[in-house]
Amino acid sequence: MHGDTQTKGGCFDRQKLLREHPLFSGLSADIIERLSSHAVIKEVRRGITIFTKGDAGNSLFAVCEGSVKMTSPSADGKDAVFNLINEGAIFGDVALLDGRPRTADAVAATDCQLMVIDRRDFLPLLRSQQELAIKIIDVLCERLRRTSEQVEDIMFLDLPGRLAKALLRLTDDTSRKDRKLTMTQGEIGEIIGMSR
Repeated sequence: MHGDTQTKGGCFDRQKLLREHPLFSGLSADIIERLSSHAVIKEVRRGITIFTKGDAGNSLFAVCEGSVKMTSPSADGKDAVFNLINEGAIFGDVALLDGRPRTADAVAATDCQLMVIDRRDFLPLLRSQQELAIKIIDVLCERLRRTSEQVEDIMFLDLPGRLAKALLRLTDDTSRKDRKLTMTQGEIGEIIGMSR
């Protein structure tokens, strides 16, 4: 990780976070326990870059507290925001699985507490658990569908339609108690492909 991070022993319930995420829900208690035993908790302050596009994909992240922006910088210095990862969600899984470089930047949108599982600990478990491999395929397919939908939205919807759809998607997280967005107008503009 880049910048100012702090590793914690982790009073956060790692197993609960894994059990409640769609990727790991329904897996046996033994698998959840094995995964959580390899997890490390890190604190990241707002604005700190967690990883950048091109970095080695050697770990999976889960957001215990806070929000993380997934962005990609352009040559003219503007960022395209692909996603806002909120509490209880996981990111960094694509590069974790294929071992190739990261495809985007991850930046702490707020002060965050992250759970990190290294690739060297995750892959042996994945190879031995067919159930986990099938769940990962399901999640990756869902993300591919969402990406296709976002491309279609940029091509076919006008600005108010893209804005409405983006706001609904960003607040459609039923696991959150509040549906409050911690984003600037500029960041929302980056998500829908428009300047403020």
